[in-house]
Amino acid sequence: MRYLLILAPMALAACNSGPSVEATNATTKEVAAKVTAAGGTRMSPGRWEGTATITDMQVPGMPAEMGEKMKAQMAKGHSFSNCLTPEQANKPTADFFAGSNNSCVYDHFSMANGQLDAAMTCKGQGPGGTMHATMKGNFSSDSFQMAMTSKSAGTPGQPMTNMTISMKMESKRVGECTGKEDS
Repeated sequence: MRYLLILAPMALAACNSGPSVEATNATTKEVAAKVTAAGGTRMSPGRWEGTATITDMQVPGMPAEMGEKMKAQMAKGHSFSNCLTPEQANKPTADFFAGSNNSCVYDHFSMANGQLDAAMTCKGQGPGGTMHATMKGNFSSDSFQMAMTSKSAGTPGQPMTNMTISMKMESKRVGECTGKEDS
């Protein structure tokens, strides 16, 4: 889940309602270069606040009681805040799209007309091994809504490493950065 919380704002920071960007089997650096070449972003710099809520979680092998407790806690949503600097908004770097993880490749990345549709594969993601993530949503310069799903195949013989987590994320710009953001 933590990885998805990091990944979504980074991918959305590349979005704008102006130029279109399409990429297939592209590294995060290649997508960042295409976004920059298309005219950068139109996301407004400043303080962004939002909520991420788990909508579905499937972890085979997890004790039912533990699963119910986790679902109840995660269904409440997790609030977050980020500071998007003018530099980040105007020229996203490759690590802005997938953190410092160089093992991620976009299977496809499409942004145009206020819509984002992307799928990414990241190798070596902890005990779950390879992770596949999809992101689909709407955005404007001051807000976004996105649905994301992360699936890991798991490691044979290691319980609860095979999992699927789906979440929705909503965020909006609320003003200038205060220096008290989460990240």
